[in-house]
Amino acid sequence: MQAITISFSIAVLAGLTLGLIVLWPSLLVRMLLKPLLPDVIFCGDGQRRELALTIDDGPSPDADGPPRGGSMALLSLLRELEMPATLFVISGHLDQGDSAYIERALCEGHGIGHHMNEDSISACLSAASFRLAFDQAANEFQRAVSPQEIPLRWFRPGGGWIRRSMLRSVAERGYRLVLGSIFPWDTFHPPLAWMRWFVLSNAHPGAILILHDRPDTLPATMALLRQVVPALRRRGYRFVTLEHLLNT
Repeated sequence: MQAITISFSIAVLAGLTLGLIVLWPSLLVRMLLKPLLPDVIFCGDGQRRELALTIDDGPSPDADGPPRGGSMALLSLLRELEMPATLFVISGHLDQGDSAYIERALCEGHGIGHHMNEDSISACLSAASFRLAFDQAANEFQRAVSPQEIPLRWFRPGGGWIRRSMLRSVAERGYRLVLGSIFPWDTFHPPLAWMRWFVLSNAHPGAILILHDRPDTLPATMALLRQVVPALRRRGYRFVTLEHLLNT
């Protein structure tokens, strides 16, 4: 009987933990991960009712021709909603998007983040391979806007997994590693209504929201923003860049 009771208690605990991870991960991020990993940015200090939108994996191609789709349509939506974002760009995707993407994003007040040179799990690379790929991507970002320069200081690893050697390499190059506190599992293509509930349920002062700019996720990203931005503003939230959120 005691063994059954212990097994049941473990199962309940495991179920509750899984529920938190899937449904309310922002609580675990703020209470557990942020104190455990001080070198990683998960969210702001929470003193102001502000939220930073970050969008990964762009630019995506305009399959239907401008201005009907792709990353340029996303920039148009952000301008319509009057909200800034920090765009974590994959350098290997620059050739598939509009050549004016980064320049337009900067002109319209968005930040640019480093998201490596390809859409793969950065933590799977050896330390030497990571440094090589990281520097290659940084150079490609700068060439995209030459002779201007991009003020790059934020890095998000592919896949969201980190290694200690990665943190050292990033810091040596003057970057901060940024993850987030609200990820509505959009890469798994859940229903739009569920993602809306998830974002509104996990929203908190200082939150960093992660969405994706890929051909398979961009329609949902844009639809979700149209719904949650007005709802969060009615709650008193203000959307800011990472630079502002983190007081830099």
